[in-house]
Amino acid sequence: MKKVYHGSQIQGLKIIEKRKSTHLKEYVYGTYSKAIALIFISSKGNDLYYYLAGNGSQENPLILIERKENMFKDIFNISGSLYTLNAKNFIEGKTGWSGEVVSEFNEEVIKEEYIKNIYDELINLAAKNELILYLYPNRPDNIPLDNSDLIPKVIKWKRKGINIDEFFRLYPELKDKFLDEEKNS
Repeated sequence: MKKVYHGSQIQGLKIIEKRKSTHLKEYVYGTYSKAIALIFISSKGNDLYYYLAGNGSQENPLILIERKENMFKDIFNISGSLYTLNAKNFIEGKTGWSGEVVSEFNEEVIKEEYIKNIYDELINLAAKNELILYLYPNRPDNIPLDNSDLIPKVIKWKRKGINIDEFFRLYPELKDKFLDEEKNS
């Protein structure tokens, strides 16, 4: 049986129920990667807190980059459950990210693994080469230390009507650069 993982802060679930998310359809979200499921246990994190790439496969390893000092300790210093689900109903290619699969059905839990601390578990997975983890200020050359790579994405969010106040709260130092790029795009 092929497996899919789903992370949640809620323990003791027997069924993972469909929820409406940014894709405007009701899905149960899952992933073939335990590391990705762990990342999504936290409700705090998003693209403003980390850079996430890859799908966890050998060909496309998972890369997780902390954008500012101690952000990971803030968002991942929580417990949660890693749920194992049967992959039979899960479909690839519905969300635009190869690291994510969805089911249009409520899904029965096969196994639950309690994770005491998500941050510690991510460190352990990095030590086992199950993800490439960059803690601030370390990062690859293609991700600038000032996080200005976020600006084009945040401009798109604003144009879609998404509230971007959190961007300015987290990165006040990028406000002028954001306004310049927005004006010129």
